[in-house]
Amino acid sequence: MVEGPGCALNGEKLRARVRKGQTVVDVREAGPATPTNNNRGSFQIFSGCSFTGVETLGKELFLYFGQRALRIHFGMNGSMRINPTDQTGSPPSLVVQLADDTVYFYDSTVEIRVTEDCEQRAREMRGLDVCSAKFSFPRAEEAVSRQGGRMLCDVLLDQAVLPGVGNIIKNEALFDSGLHPAVKVEWLTAEQVRHLVKMTRDFTLLFYKCRKSGAALHKHYKVYRRPRCGQCGGNITACRLGVNSRMTYFCRHCQSGDPSQVNIGKLPSRNSLISWAYHGDTSNSDLVAKREEEEWACNLCTLINRPISKSCEACLTPRPKVATEPDPAPPSSSLIRYPCQSFSRPQRELKLNRRAAFGAATLVITDLSTKPADMSSPPSSAGCHLNSLAVDNRRHGSQEKKGRNDSTKEGRAASKRDPPDSCDRPHKKMRLDRGGVFGSPARADAVPPTAAQGTAASSPSVPRCASHRRPCLLRVVNKDGENRGRQFYACSLPREKQCKFFQWADLHFPACNHGRRCLMRTVLKLGPNNGRNFYVCPLKQGKQCGFFLWAEHGPGLGILPGC
Repeated sequence: MVEGPGCALNGEKLRARVRKGQTVVDVREAGPATPTNNNRGSFQIFSGCSFTGVETLGKELFLYFGQRALRIHFGMNGSMRINPTDQTGSPPSLVVQLADDTVYFYDSTVEIRVTEDCEQRAREMRGLDVCSAKFSFPRAEEAVSRQGGRMLCDVLLDQAVLPGVGNIIKNEALFDSGLHPAVKVEWLTAEQVRHLVKMTRDFTLLFYKCRKSGAALHKHYKVYRRPRCGQCGGNITACRLGVNSRMTYFCRHCQSGDPSQVNIGKLPSRNSLISWAYHGDTSNSDLVAKREEEEWACNLCTLINRPISKSCEACLTPRPKVATEPDPAPPSSSLIRYPCQSFSRPQRELKLNRRAAFGAATLVITDLSTKPADMSSPPSSAGCHLNSLAVDNRRHGSQEKKGRNDSTKEGRAASKRDPPDSCDRPHKKMRLDRGGVFGSPARADAVPPTAAQGTAASSPSVPRCASHRRPCLLRVVNKDGENRGRQFYACSLPREKQCKFFQWADLHFPACNHGRRCLMRTVLKLGPNNGRNFYVCPLKQGKQCGFFLWAEHGPGLGILPGC
């Protein structure tokens, strides 16, 4: 979804790369004619006009050509390219050819407007635009308070109230405010309205900063398209809510339906640094991680060491000195201390001593999660694996000691049966982001999750792509055709690095009364069955048979339906 920050960045690109005053050579629409895009032939009025500027308002982008203007709305998957060298792929929706530059718009809607009306509307709404530098908090609070009996999920998406807010910002802002999406505005106090507006503005700036720097925005999601809450670890409820039935994600534990029970002072804060990131203030060095707070790799054995280590924990090689460099302005966004990044000492740490060819080595296993262990619940797979490592290590150490002290033949035979560790390579720290001890199973012989662990469990094991040997992702066919809605497995790497692996994931699905393979759907209505998967006829509505079957042990949707 191209929300306000994405549209604002497109406007900045046009201002920086497309010079004003260029003459329009041609404006043409390449996409099929629709009721909203039926402007073929009307674009001839722009021929010979001069390009006078660009302006953005929320999710709208205006191109000014004298007295006429073009209104661009990027919709769900819209994009823009300036002077592209490679024009392969889907055809553009609109092409604006100027004397020196050519701008291509893809999957976007276009309307012809009057420049004076667009400029006046932009001036009037500038204080409400969450992406604007002239955003006014008092005016936004007043606009939200006037909505009365409307639900918060509808108010935030109303472009006449807060232009630029999309579904991602809506869900994350409501989570940061601790409010249920179905809460009505009239139930909130003035302080809660003020806090909601602030959280909406803060996440918008975080959205903008990530998109501009190329950082991964999904790492900051707490509820949006997540199976579990990023704060408490509970299940996320996904449903269609509001007048327009937009996809809504919320945590029942962290977001209350009774605003009187929400204590703003005790809500978790993650966006306290957004104003610094937006205004570019680099005077406070406490907001940036220093070099000594970063992990470092040993030049000899490539072990990833902790930031506090002065020498390698395996081979005792001194830490390489880094030449002092002046701080960049602004500093790298990857060093910004967002609350999701912890530079403190891990809460759980287990050290295992191993003998190596050059001496003693220590394998350090750390748990970086902030969620405390529940002693009443059965031990998790990570805890069992960690305990087994410790038990094996102690058993191995006792056997070595027994082999050295016992001079009998049985003792010598026992010591010979033990595999020596002197020829083993030093053990490195495990990468936590690629499975292993605390992540998802990284071995092919790992035990797959059971059906009792949620609808994301799979009866057949998740395949691995042949080229990278990585667990595949479950995707859904969105293109129109007979396979629309079917699930399949594909390579989990980014698009530019993906291999050609493909495998249908519904080969074990039952057949409907027509003899066609069923589709799996997810219950999105609020109620006791929310989140459950079921099988239905794959035909269009009106031609479907009455087949219905709960998918108790089938694979759940890896990606929930779009918003």
